[in-house]
Amino acid sequence: MAKKRKMKREPANRNAALKGKLSVVLQWSSDEPVQLSRTMICVIAMAVSILFGILFNNLRFGLLASFGAMIVSGDASEGRLRQHAIDLLRTMLAGTAAIFTGILIGNQNGVAEGWIVVISVLAAVFGGISRPAAKACAQFTIFAIIGTGMGSGGNHPYIISLYFAIGSLIGILVSLSFILLFHSRTTCGKERPSVQVTTKQRLKRWRHTLAQRSGWEFPARMALCMTAAPVIGTVLHLDRSYWIALTVAIVLQRRLSSGTARIFQRGFGTAAGVLAGSLLLLWMIPQWGVLLIVALLAALRPIFKKRSYTIYSMLMTPIMVMMFSMNSPVTESLLFSRLLDTFIGCGITLVLGHYIWPNSRISRLQEAVNGGKSKD
Repeated sequence: MAKKRKMKREPANRNAALKGKLSVVLQWSSDEPVQLSRTMICVIAMAVSILFGILFNNLRFGLLASFGAMIVSGDASEGRLRQHAIDLLRTMLAGTAAIFTGILIGNQNGVAEGWIVVISVLAAVFGGISRPAAKACAQFTIFAIIGTGMGSGGNHPYIISLYFAIGSLIGILVSLSFILLFHSRTTCGKERPSVQVTTKQRLKRWRHTLAQRSGWEFPARMALCMTAAPVIGTVLHLDRSYWIALTVAIVLQRRLSSGTARIFQRGFGTAAGVLAGSLLLLWMIPQWGVLLIVALLAALRPIFKKRSYTIYSMLMTPIMVMMFSMNSPVTESLLFSRLLDTFIGCGITLVLGHYIWPNSRISRLQEAVNGGKSKD
């Protein structure tokens, strides 16, 4: 009797676990209101960048400029106009520097993967200073990996970085103009009250964290995952193994308490994005049509980023494929490689970046209690 009950219980437990993961993938949040201004800014900035690419008959410029405009226009702040301009300029400079660094690394055959490990680990260490530092370091790592993919095609670092910077500058101008014209009385005149923490206090807390074993846990997890990414890519003879590292950089969370929700959402969202991209390949879309589709998908990014990370990942997949395929057409093989590399990256993050660590069991219990919601 006990064995029969156990056998009946096992399928029920598997079904409950499957439903739990499905609910995580389909998770929808309405905690933050939709800011249509961000979408409008992104649409206008990317449309202008694309228009320049069409006018000069330069697909590469249109893609990279629109990518730079998307990154900057999506990084909005709620402070005064001056602070808003400073934040956007920082994003532009950091993104351009990361792209430039990545291209230089990508042009060095045989050692690019090692440099990515070094950059990602250093970013993980210095990101512990504060939440803004963690965000900036994570973005630098992601953009550097993207630049690595661009550099592997023999692209010139100065030209590519210049295109990205021009697009970012277009995004900054559109964003500031939009604020001056439509939100001068609301956005620019208000400032969020916050507790002032000095740089000295942040550095003191950071040094105290690094003096403890737990302070090095995230850099160690990052190093392990980033080292495994090129190794697995080499063993499986994958042409674009840097996509595995990119997936790890995106989904690996600093805190184990963030759980595994982001990993599953990224994997399923990318799969849906690959399917959508494959359908687009059935039609012969002209260059301006492809660029407009990329702009539309990127414009929807701010809406779904805080609401459904699965849909957000689905929208970003065709965009990232376009960024990585400037010198070659988007094919079914390219999309399949993107899907395979993403699943491998998610698997690496799930096992080496989460499950094998001592505190992961506690984090999984917390995730079950919170319904799969991430704190980050």
